[in-house]
Amino acid sequence: MTNHFDENGRIKYVAPTESQLADAVHVVNLFAEKWANPDAEGLRDLMHADTKNLIPPMTSPADRDGVIDHFRQVLQGLPDLTIEVVRWAPTGDTVMIEWRAHATVAGHSLSWMGVDRFGIRGDRMYEAQVYWDTRRVAEQFVEAAQSG
Repeated sequence: MTNHFDENGRIKYVAPTESQLADAVHVVNLFAEKWANPDAEGLRDLMHADTKNLIPPMTSPADRDGVIDHFRQVLQGLPDLTIEVVRWAPTGDTVMIEWRAHATVAGHSLSWMGVDRFGIRGDRMYEAQVYWDTRRVAEQFVEAAQSG
């Protein structure tokens, strides 16, 4: 999405159209449903086949099949991983979701916060960027493994 500027050169908020808002509500609720009890294949419903999603520790964006493969590996290592939506906001065809992840590592319950930013076309995402403090999460994993 292109930045939109007001007459003073300030970035202005671009409200979603009614249709974009309805799509955003649908996708956010589907995201919450799929991550409450995730399986990699079930995440397919969130994405167009040609999506371009970049999720740590990926070094380049992946299409839907690449994202599913990524989460298949993640869920193999963290079988009880869940993500809950904390809050979300739409702008144009883009949605930001703040979330809290929960998983067990070496018998220790861990949680961390993150944000997904994705573009929506119809009822699915066509691109996404995911953010979280990867260093802190890695430190939590190491601490849990060393103390467990």
